[in-house]
Amino acid sequence: MNPVRHVHAALDRFARRYLFADAAPLSPHERWRSAIAALLGVLIFEGVLFVLPVSADARRLLAPLGASSVILFALPHSPLAQPWSVVGGLLLPALVGFACGRWIPVNYLAVGLAVAISVWLMAWLRCLHPPGGAMAIVMAAAAAQGLDAASSIAATGANALAMLIAATAVNNLLPGRRYPLCSPAVSTPVPARRSPAGVQHPDLAAALTELDTYLDVSENDLAQVFQRAARHAFHRHVLLRCGDIMEATPVRVEFATGLNEAWRLMNRHSLAMLPVVDRGQRVIGLLRLEDFLRHVEPDRDESGGLRIGDNVRRLLRPTPGPHASKPEVVGQIMQTPAEGLKSVATEEGIAAAADLLGEGGQRGVPVVDEAGRLTGIITPATMTAVLFQHEALDYVQADKA
Repeated sequence: MNPVRHVHAALDRFARRYLFADAAPLSPHERWRSAIAALLGVLIFEGVLFVLPVSADARRLLAPLGASSVILFALPHSPLAQPWSVVGGLLLPALVGFACGRWIPVNYLAVGLAVAISVWLMAWLRCLHPPGGAMAIVMAAAAAQGLDAASSIAATGANALAMLIAATAVNNLLPGRRYPLCSPAVSTPVPARRSPAGVQHPDLAAALTELDTYLDVSENDLAQVFQRAARHAFHRHVLLRCGDIMEATPVRVEFATGLNEAWRLMNRHSLAMLPVVDRGQRVIGLLRLEDFLRHVEPDRDESGGLRIGDNVRRLLRPTPGPHASKPEVVGQIMQTPAEGLKSVATEEGIAAAADLLGEGGQRGVPVVDEAGRLTGIITPATMTAVLFQHEALDYVQADKA
C-alpha cells in the first residue's frame, strides 16, 4: 500500500474516532432555520433588554448569552435549553462567580473554583447550561475588578429574562418546533402508544440511570428515536406485500345497507368490522362495532347495572315511514376517509399497514388495487400472526446458522 495513502487512512480513522462527533448532521433546511432563528432571536433579545424597566447598568449585554443563543435557537428541544436550565444555569453561576471573585484573592483559584462549584450546583439542581461556566468566569472577573454586585446580578437576570422571551417568541413561530418542550405540541393530548418492541418510558429511565452520565436528549425524544428506528428496521427486514397477507374478498357492505343487515353479517362471520364500498367497489368507509355503540345510550337496571341490549335492538330495527330520528343505514355511522380512514395498495409493503394499525390507530386497513377497488383487508389479528411467523423463522434461521 502507498505510504501516503496509509498515513492518510490512519489520520482519517483517528479523526473519525476521536475528533468528529457521531451526531447526525443537520439538514440544509434545519441549518437555515436555526440561522434565521438565531438572527431574529438575538434582535428580539436586544430589543427586550433595551426596554426592560431596569437601570442602564442592568441592561448591558453579557457575552455568555451568545453561547446561550446557539443552544436556544439551534437546539430548542434540548434539556439544556429549557427555561429552568437557562435561568438556573445563568443566575447560579453568576452568584457563585461573584462570591469567588470577591472572597478568594488568588485570581486563577477564584475562577477555577467558580466554574467547579457552578458545575456541581447545576448538576445537583438539574439546570445544566454550558454558558453558565462562562458566566461564572465573567462574574469572578467583575468582582475582582470591584464592580457592583447588585448591578451585575441584575444584568444577569435581565439577560436571562430577555433571552427566554426571545426563544419563546421565535421557536413557536417556526414549524416543527415548540418552546418550552413541556408545552403541548397539539391542542388535544395524544395518548402515548406502545413502542414496537414494548419498550416503555420507565425502561428508558432505568437505562439512563444505569449509564449515569448526562445525555443531551430528553426522554421523550429518546423514545421517539427508538420508535422511528424500530419502524425503519421493520421496513427493511419485512419484505412482504400487503397483497400477500390480506384477507382476500372480505365480506363488504354498501352505503345504503341497513344497520340490521350489517349487524347480521358481522355476527354470522364473527367480524369486528366491515369495509364499505360504492357500486364501483371503491372503498368509501369502514364499519366497526364501536360505530354502533356510539349511537346507543346504556340504561341502568333495577340493581344499578348498565344494559344496552334493548337500545341496540331499537337502533337496528328499521323505522317505518319516510322519516327517522336515528341512523338507518351503514353510511350514517361508518368511519370515512374524512375522519382519518386510510387504505393501502396491494403492492405496498406490510409496514405501511402496520403503521396504520399501530400509530395510526385504525382497527382495520382496507387493501385496494390500482383502480382503488377493494381487494382485501388487513386486521390486527392478521398482522400479529404474520409478525409471529416472521419472528419464528428468524429464530429457526439463527439456530441453523
